[in-house]
Amino acid sequence: MWPFSKPAPKCSTGRVIDPSELRSLGAGYTGDAAYAQVSAAWLKSYYASFRSSLFREGVVRWDERFDCNHFASFYVALAQVRFFTENFQTRTPAQTLALGECWYQSERGPHAIVMAVADTGIVYIEPQTGAQLVLTGEEIASRFLVKF
Repeated sequence: MWPFSKPAPKCSTGRVIDPSELRSLGAGYTGDAAYAQVSAAWLKSYYASFRSSLFREGVVRWDERFDCNHFASFYVALAQVRFFTENFQTRTPAQTLALGECWYQSERGPHAIVMAVADTGIVYIEPQTGAQLVLTGEEIASRFLVKF
């Protein structure tokens, strides 16, 4: 490693989250026994890797056949692969990252984004741009599918 470069941040903080905590934060569906808290620093660096993966797969522009729900699903799936590879040799009881798909009613209609339980709190991400979103109380109340 170059002596002046920083190592890439790990995707999780090491804190393990119980599914009941996720449900109390609005997750409607949890499929694993234990989740790893997401590192906010990692989230900021992850988008470039996600975009590179999209481009490698030939997704270079928005298309109605690959819209918000596909972006959200792929973002989450690729992040879970990263968690698996980073933790393959560890003894963490967490099975997966506390990161999932979140569908809500935006002002333009149903929209899918990503929701993460990070060390900085709940973070909403627009996977089509990488931007962190601040949902209004009305938007949070309109969530109709939150799947971890």
